Amino acid sequence: MKRTWKQAATCLTVLTAAALAGACGANGTGTKASQSGTEPVQEAKAPAVDMTKPITLTFFNNASNEIFEQEIGARLKAKYPNVTIKTVGNGFTRSNMEKLLAAGEQIDLFWIGFQESIADMKELGLAMDLGELIKRDKYDLTRFDDSALQMVKDQADKGEIYALPWQVGSAVLFYNNDLFDKFGVAYPKDGMTWNETIELARKVTRSENGVQYRGLDIGLVRHFYQQYALSPYDPKTGKATYLSDPRWNKIMQFVKELYSIPGNRPDKIAEDRAGFMQQKVVAMLPWSAYFQPFLGATGLNFNIAALPVFDDAKGQGVSPAASILMMNPKTKYKDEGWEILKFLASDEVEIGNSRIGFPPAIKLQAAKDQFGADLPGFEKLNMKSVFYNKFTAQPVIKGEFHSAAIKPYVPMIQNVGGDKSDINTALREAQEAAEKAIEELKSR
Repeated sequence: MKRTWKQAATCLTVLTAAALAGACGANGTGTKASQSGTEPVQEAKAPAVDMTKPITLTFFNNASNEIFEQEIGARLKAKYPNVTIKTVGNGFTRSNMEKLLAAGEQIDLFWIGFQESIADMKELGLAMDLGELIKRDKYDLTRFDDSALQMVKDQADKGEIYALPWQVGSAVLFYNNDLFDKFGVAYPKDGMTWNETIELARKVTRSENGVQYRGLDIGLVRHFYQQYALSPYDPKTGKATYLSDPRWNKIMQFVKELYSIPGNRPDKIAEDRAGFMQQKVVAMLPWSAYFQPFLGATGLNFNIAALPVFDDAKGQGVSPAASILMMNPKTKYKDEGWEILKFLASDEVEIGNSRIGFPPAIKLQAAKDQFGADLPGFEKLNMKSVFYNKFTAQPVIKGEFHSAAIKPYVPMIQNVGGDKSDINTALREAQEAAEKAIEELKSR
C-alpha cells in the first residue's frame, strides 16, 4: 500500500470571518447594537488557537494501531508537529470503555465505530455537545452525507450534535472471476435485484471433481434490514416488529429461496467469508466495502458489483455505518481538540483516506472519485459500485430495547435457511423472544 502523506496545505480557520462579522456592528465597534439601540451585544468569536505549543492529547482508537497511524496519526504529525497523540483502545465496546475509565484514563478525543454508540457515550458522561462550537465557527454540516449526519442527529435529545461523521461503511457484492469463467457464466453487474442474484447463483452452484461450489453466501445479514430501513423495535408501541411489519417476511422469503438452491447451503449458516476468500468455493459474497483483506488474499481473482437490492426497494443501499469523531466534555483542550476534529473531517483528509480505501462521509465528488486510488490492485475493480446505491437512513436506533429486539434475527435466519422452521413459525418465535427480552428490561 502506498503511504505518501501530503503536507497539509490549508488551515481550517474562521478568524477572518469572525473579524468581519464583528466589524459589521451598527456602532462600528466590532459589536452589534441591541434592538433598543443602547446596549451593544458582543458576538461570539472563535479564539485564536495556538497549535504550535506542545500538548499531549489522548485519542481513543477504533481500529488497529497501524490503521490509526495511516488515517489519523501520520496526518496529525504533519499538520500539528507539536501535538503529541497518545492512543488507547482498539475498538469500542461499552465494557472496554468502562475499563479504561476505571483505570483512570483521561481521554480527550474519540474515534468511535458506530453512531449508535453515542447512547453509551452519553451515559458514560463522555459525549460533548459540539453545537456551540459549530455555531460559533459557522461550521458547515451540510458538507456531510445527509444520511450519516441524520443518524448522528437522531442520537440527540434536544438538538445536540455529539459527533462529526467521519467515514461511512458501504457494502458491495464481491464475486470470483475465476468461478464465473470456469462455468461460462456472465459476471454480476450493477443494479441487480436479489431475485436476479439468486437466479445467477443457480448457474454457478455446481459440484465438480468432488468439490461443491456455492453460488451465493449470505454475507452480513444486517444489510438486508438496513436496505428496508427496518427496526426490530417500535418505540411508539413498545413492541417488536417481526410480525407487524411484512418486510421481515420478505427477507425470510429471500433467505429460504437462497438456501433452497441445491448445493448452496453450507454446513453452518453464518457471517463467514472464508468460503470466498480462502477456500474459493463461493462465487458471490455480499460484504462491507473494506477491500484490504480481499486484496491481500492469496490467489483470489475477484471484482465487485453494486450490492443487489430488493424489488420493492430499488436503489436503496445499506444505512451508513458511520464512524464518528467525538470529544470529551471534560478535556482541558476543547479548542485544540475542536481544531483537530475539524482537520480530520476536512476535504483534504477525507480525500486522502478515501484513496487508501476508507469511504468518505462527505458529499464531495472528488473524494468518491478517488476511492481506493492508492490501493494496489484497485485499478481492476469496479470502484463506482461502492457508491451506486443511495444510503438508506435507518430509523432512530438508540437504547437497550433495540439491542434486545435484534438478537432473535440471526437465529431466525439460521432456522429458516437451515430448513428447521417455516417462515411464519420463525417470525412468531422471533417476536416472542424479542418481546420477552424487552419486558425483562422494562421490569428492571
